[in-house]
Amino acid sequence: MKTLKLSLSVLFHLIYVGVLSAQTLSPKVVFKDDPQTHNMHLTSDGFYYYTCNGGKAELGQISKYSLAGIKVASFDIKLDMRSIMFNTRDNKFYVYTYAKKFYRIDNLEQGKYAEVYDFSDRAEQSVPAISSNGRQIYFMEAGDVFKYKLRNRKLFPTLSGLKTGKNHENGSTVIAVDKKHIYCWDAAEQMVFIYDQEGKFVKSVKLSKGNYGFSLSFANGMVWVSEDGNYGEGTWYGYVVE
Repeated sequence: MKTLKLSLSVLFHLIYVGVLSAQTLSPKVVFKDDPQTHNMHLTSDGFYYYTCNGGKAELGQISKYSLAGIKVASFDIKLDMRSIMFNTRDNKFYVYTYAKKFYRIDNLEQGKYAEVYDFSDRAEQSVPAISSNGRQIYFMEAGDVFKYKLRNRKLFPTLSGLKTGKNHENGSTVIAVDKKHIYCWDAAEQMVFIYDQEGKFVKSVKLSKGNYGFSLSFANGMVWVSEDGNYGEGTWYGYVVE
């Protein structure tokens, strides 16, 4: 009987842990964003949030929001963007485009930017991310992580075997990073997979809102995803995942 009681105890514990691990997270911050095209990506300089759109270069814009999600301004940036990144090393914004080009924003208000690198060797629809120290840029390609030094475009050894969505619409070419972690996701399942910087799996979390595959971002200690407005008003959701 002792063996039976112990087995039942272990079983209930495993069920309890399984239920907890399957719990769905609710967002901590939510705000609306009308990008004119698609709610593509988000970053922060620590004082404001900045979103970029994507889909049509002639409608390209970056929008600025307070940390409470109140819109401050929008700026014309005539690029078909996939990601927007704030570099803490030089306090500049950078964007990556559908044309596989990496640009530095020299003057946001005036819409001035300069090409830094051409990443034509990377996958179409890539949504890269800059490291928290501003020294590296990361790309995801269906579970393979390509990391480059920003200074000279030197490629680090590739990390492989990370979980993503099945195609770029569901997150196979998007990545987010912080100082300790790499984030990727399956947007169809609204599941975020968290790895350490060496590619070792840490845990997964399920999100309650947001399923636009390109939108996975990390800013102000939160993972962000959008519900795409598809040429209308969309919504951004920020989650605390730790």
